[in-house]
Amino acid sequence: MLAAPIDLTDLNSDTEIFDYLYLFFEEDFIDQRTLLAGSIYVDPNGQGMRDGREEVFWHITTRERTVRVRQGNQFIPVTSRPLDPDRASRIDWIRPILVNHSHSDIKLFYRKETRGRKPIRLYLWAHQHDFVVIVQKLGTSDAFLVTSFYITESYKRASYARWHTEYTSAANQDLQGCEWF
Repeated sequence: MLAAPIDLTDLNSDTEIFDYLYLFFEEDFIDQRTLLAGSIYVDPNGQGMRDGREEVFWHITTRERTVRVRQGNQFIPVTSRPLDPDRASRIDWIRPILVNHSHSDIKLFYRKETRGRKPIRLYLWAHQHDFVVIVQKLGTSDAFLVTSFYITESYKRASYARWHTEYTSAANQDLQGCEWF
């Protein structure tokens, strides 16, 4: 169901990489409507625009990094979002996962985020490939892509397995009847 990750090694700069990756994003989400379960439109503009591209494009190609920088006798945290090759090279996996959400390679589950008053989100986990797509509902027939990423830490993999089990076993009362389709 999923192609090999995109080879980015022949590209010479982050700008060149982002320009190349945007072609995939544009083809999958701008040039055509991507529907989840055949009826829920995944809106690429759900989070707005930044630097001339949809905000979600940056979330699916970069990863937040915080470093502590010395400023005088203090260390100040500085946050940036540099290119994440593991995430970015799998940009063309997102649409197939959304469109084929019921495929046996995808573990689907809903999860209520713990921080703040965030709504319940849909997680689509291509567990054999360690890749996750997260979607949030906007209304009755719209949603937006929150992010997607490659799982690099084993403790994260264990968390997704636990959350999937909690959902499928109906152990979490907050998730009763939360399904979108």
